[in-house]
Amino acid sequence: MADQIYCTRENRRALKALHIKLVAKPLGRPSAQAVKDHVRPGARNPIEGKFGQGKVKYGLDNIRARLRTTSESWIASIALVLNLVALTSHVFLRLVERFLFHILLTSLLVLRKKFTAYRLGSGPNFILSY
Repeated sequence: MADQIYCTRENRRALKALHIKLVAKPLGRPSAQAVKDHVRPGARNPIEGKFGQGKVKYGLDNIRARLRTTSESWIASIALVLNLVALTSHVFLRLVERFLFHILLTSLLVLRKKFTAYRLGSGPNFILSY
């Protein structure tokens, strides 16, 4: 998934020489395979958003390592942190969802028990209160 500005014939040849698969709109008439591999423009938004989050919040654009391996380690660490943050928020939402469901269920059972107890009362002292 590349921006169109990078999809020149020269860049395409260079990527092909490096055995890098380019997922972009092909030049000329689209083949059946190209139509099948088509990526909607909106499919890139989450990816671009994660890169933006990595740059703004986690300093992905401020890596000043001297060695290539150190830079790659920094990038991998930032990607790991981004994945952990996403996982943590997903797990947290599930826990909150279960907690709220438990509270709702408990409240309904308590209200049912109260309503049943008041309904079983008889005579003039029967009062339904909330």
